[in-house]
Parts: sequence; C-alpha cells; structure tokens
Amino acid sequence: MAKVWLDAGHGGNDPGALGSGLKEKDITLAITLKAGKELERHGVKVGYTRKNDKTVNLNSRGPLANKYGADVFVSIHTNAHNSNAQGVETYSFPNSKNGARLAKLIQDEVLKAKLYTKNRGTKTANFAVLRQSKMPAALIETAFITNKQDAQLLKNKQSEFATAIAKGVLKYLGINYKPSNNSNSKELYKVQVGAFSNKANAEKLSNELKKKGYNNFIKKE
Repeated sequence: MAKVWLDAGHGGNDPGALGSGLKEKDITLAITLKAGKELERHGVKVGYTRKNDKTVNLNSRGPLANKYGADVFVSIHTNAHNSNAQGVETYSFPNSKNGARLAKLIQDEVLKAKLYTKNRGTKTANFAVLRQSKMPAALIETAFITNKQDAQLLKNKQSEFATAIAKGVLKYLGINYKPSNNSNSKELYKVQVGAFSNKANAEKLSNELKKKGYNNFIKKE
C-alpha cells in the first residue's frame, strides 16, 4: 500500500501568512484534510503532520515523514507578498528528479482545474521540509493570501484544491483517479417549458427563448 505524508503548513502559535481576513494555517489544514480523504478513498495510507491547529516544529516535519516510511511528501501552503502578486507555484528540492516530477504533476492538476490567477510554474528551493524528507517531496504555494482574487480561491475552492493535489499525487503513484460516488458532474437536468398541441405555438415559444439566449429544441411526442 502506498504511503503519503501530508504537511499542513504552520499551525498553533504560528499562523503563517495573513491577508484578506484569512490565516494561512487555517487554509492549509482544511485543504490537507480534504486531500487526505481523497487519497484514502483510493486506498492510499496517509500520515499527517497535524490534523488540528497545533504547533509543529519546522525541523520535525521531514523526520516525521521519514519515520512514517512515506513514499511521497507534500507540503501545502499559501503565498504572501504585496497585493499585486498572484498565482500558484510548486517547489521541489534541487536536483531531485522524482521530486520535480511530483511537483509538476501537482501543478498541472491545479492548472487543469483552473484554480489559479497566474501560472508561476514549478521551481526548486532548499526548503527545510524538502531537504529533510528522504522521499520525493513537493511544496505547493496554492495562491497569494494577500491578493483579493487569490484569496477568494483560497476561501471558496478548498475542496477543489484538495482534489487537484490528490490527483497529482495519485498520478505520481500510478493510481487512476476515480470520481466519488456522490459526484454529479456528469449528470444533466432537463427543464421542460411547455407542451402544445399546436406546432405554431411551440415554434413561437422556441423563438422567444432563443432570443433570450436559451438553446432549445422541439420534440414531437
């Protein structure tokens, strides 16, 4: 069974970045827990740096994943700068080919889901959590909490971010993503406006709807 370690950035007495009435530690925890559920639904065993609002030392995060024996490490964050900075970016440790592949798969899934205002690409950095993790590791900066548009994504699209991150991890592990049973993304709901015995009346209503921008067709019963 594949094992993944999810690291919700900050927590406890470390709120992380602040902006738009949001705290990074809250956003990262919400996304992390949702991503974990998606992975577990696919038979992946998931370990967590934290599952609540507690303080976790930065230098203990990688070692916790190492002790767990994780195959993959993903750290989830929000970015911060000035109010104009926007977008999503995902990091791996320098010269880690597998880490770079993991980061790109996660970044690509976020882009596919259109959960970004700007694609800042994949990058490398000597972050402690990436350096101290013995397995392929990636750190995603989901969006800028200090930007109004990005903050709306962080506030309203947490489940979507979680699913995108999980999809990227699953692709790395070679596991096919399966939509949940309660997903209604492929369901269609038809609305019938009226039924007429006189075809002319049906055509009149059809034309009125088309003028208002509603596509429709006439079906003979």
